Amino acid sequence: MTFPGLPAPLAHDGWAVLQIVFFNVLLGGDNAIAIAMACRSLAPRQRRIGIMLGTVLGIVLRLLLIGVIGAVLAVPYMHVIAAALLVWIGVQMLRHQDDEETTHAASALWRAVLTIVCADFAMSLDNALATAAIAQTLPEASRLFYVFVGLAVGAPVIAFGSNAMIVLLQRVPALTYVGAALLGWVAGDMVQADRHVDNALQQIGGGTAVAQFGIDAGFLVSVAVAVLVPLLGHLLMRRQAQQG
Repeated sequence: MTFPGLPAPLAHDGWAVLQIVFFNVLLGGDNAIAIAMACRSLAPRQRRIGIMLGTVLGIVLRLLLIGVIGAVLAVPYMHVIAAALLVWIGVQMLRHQDDEETTHAASALWRAVLTIVCADFAMSLDNALATAAIAQTLPEASRLFYVFVGLAVGAPVIAFGSNAMIVLLQRVPALTYVGAALLGWVAGDMVQADRHVDNALQQIGGGTAVAQFGIDAGFLVSVAVAVLVPLLGHLLMRRQAQQG
């Protein structure tokens, strides 16, 4: 893409940075949900620290991932592993939503930050791959700087979105189930990025039970995981309440 009045190299680099910003902002919606779910029960001061640390560490993690994304995705069933991690995180967020009140503030804060980092890793695989592909078109000497700028520009969007979602979650606690379902939906989409799962779904999609009604097998997987996460979290929360 060209920008009138700008030298071609600068225009190319600017367009690449804009693409990185775009991908990061798209991912930011999922990240904001994860941060809000993890920090919603913290005290106001710890919450601000949690959002800041979660956002900053997310940028650092994505920078590191971009450098090794090829090796990471070469691990067999990596998308399945990441999806399972995201399901576990979604379930634990519901299960422990009342624990923060009786947990030491520092422990609760670091547990929230660790949860955010794990969720960010799980959700950043495809984003890191896309960002790495764009980064290859940038000059090697300034590549890291441009990528950092592209990721950093999206940080305020994530932080603002997290704060807004926390306000909603506090006013309407039932929305935590919606947040857990959204994390489940992301996990359901993610697992389909694995070629083995994709091949299996294509075979299932050709079966009469699915094809007869014109239902996409991948859509059913996403819906199933989106329902599974809040359901498991609710059941474990009830069991914990009965035992406690």
